[in-house]
Amino acid sequence: MRNDFHIIPDAGDERRAGSVLARIYHDIGLAAVAQALRLPSGAFEPEMVESLERGEFYLLRPRHELARAGADA
Repeated sequence: MRNDFHIIPDAGDERRAGSVLARIYHDIGLAAVAQALRLPSGAFEPEMVESLERGEFYLLRPRHELARAGADA
């Protein structure tokens, strides 16, 4: 199992678990739309680019996991 805890947004005292999940879902949604429309990430503001990068993490599986999944089938 991978330990990718650095990708999860920080949950400060002012945030609840629901708001962290909302941010993750928001990032995933933005990344999915940008990917579907083939939008270049360089065309956005830096904050939006960071959000897209976080969302892309959840959309893309590492190649070694995909290869292992194919070998198991």
